[in-house]
Amino acid sequence: MGKKQDFNWIVPGLGQGSYPEPPESAFGTFDVVVFAAEELQPNIQAPPGCFLFKLPMDDDIYRPVPPAVGDILHQTARALASYLRAGHKVLTTCAQGRNRSGILSGLTMMYCFGMPADDVIKIIQRKRKYALCNTMFTQWLQTTRVRR
Repeated sequence: MGKKQDFNWIVPGLGQGSYPEPPESAFGTFDVVVFAAEELQPNIQAPPGCFLFKLPMDDDIYRPVPPAVGDILHQTARALASYLRAGHKVLTTCAQGRNRSGILSGLTMMYCFGMPADDVIKIIQRKRKYALCNTMFTQWLQTTRVRR
């Protein structure tokens, strides 16, 4: 039996957490799972009826989000917002469930609910201890525009 999964519900249907062990265990609670840590990209497939995203991102606190990574974040967040609106349970993960999962959770909320960046940052930080402490990620969210 694997260890207990470490995640928090950010909003109904959207969880954010650390890398699940074993990674397949995330599909016990969620039907859409994102692995966002570049160092934690499991060689698994989603079970039938479930969906898996792999975004191998780094968590460099001194480097702005590269434009190509920003494009991938937008594409993924739009898809995750669609899954949330359709009633799916979505989990964003990274190594510790703080920054890479947080930037994706925040952008997904911006697309899904039309919320401003400052609001999603506050919600995520209130729900998940030490989340979005990477100022490069929060600045990126604050300067990002979404079209719903």
